[in-house]
Amino acid sequence: AVMFDGLPYLAQYPYGCVEQTLSRFVPATIARKAAKDLGMPATRLPPNLDDMTQKGLQRLYDFQHEDGGWGWWKDGESDHWMTAYVVWGLSLARDAKLSVKEDVLSRAKDFLAKEIVEEEENPDMQAFMLHALGAYYAPFADQLTSAAVPKAFDNLWQKRESLNAYTRALLALSAHYLKQPDKAK
Repeated sequence: AVMFDGLPYLAQYPYGCVEQTLSRFVPATIARKAAKDLGMPATRLPPNLDDMTQKGLQRLYDFQHEDGGWGWWKDGESDHWMTAYVVWGLSLARDAKLSVKEDVLSRAKDFLAKEIVEEEENPDMQAFMLHALGAYYAPFADQLTSAAVPKAFDNLWQKRESLNAYTRALLALSAHYLKQPDKAK
């Protein structure tokens, strides 16, 4: 109930950059799914919750760059962190049964899979990117087609002792998403 009490404040969260859009979109998506899973009546939710998620999706679609990534703004270069954040958020939305444009998500996944090898010497960033790719592939990990994902996982697995607590947790989640329970443990 406490989570739902904060939703009216979420409606007033600004829409500026991609990060702000995601920081509004993701909690709205999670609240929408939780309410549906709990069988809450629609009257308990803000009337504009579906509108918030749809506007967030449209804004994210509009901000996607030609290369499949996202930057902090519509213009500028695609950013590894921001693209990973969006891929994770859109994967959550897809898994919550929102209608997410598959071509948008697929292009973003391809961008991350191509760029993740560039972060081999930056394991914290690589772990964040791998987590997003793991979330994307979680429903169909057996259909993983990118060689870059297992390569990044292996790189991070070798460096796991040097990861900070947060990125080590992301690596464990990635192992879970990619159906490697022993390594997740």
